[in-house]
Amino acid sequence: MDKNNIEFSAIIAPIQTGITIGLDGARIKLDIPESESAAYHKLSAFGRGKILKVKIEIVEDQQDNGW
Repeated sequence: MDKNNIEFSAIIAPIQTGITIGLDGARIKLDIPESESAAYHKLSAFGRGKILKVKIEIVEDQQDNGW
């Protein structure tokens, strides 16, 4: 895996503002389990304001994903 690639499991936050849509775009809040801490620490090390290419894969078998 490329040093600039990060992969982790997450869910859209189960709150009313999990996805908010505005006039100039949208904001999505993700809940990431502690078992994925290496990935979110790596992401935070890149800093804010970076452009990300996002690919979503829906996991059909949702057993034992740290939830």
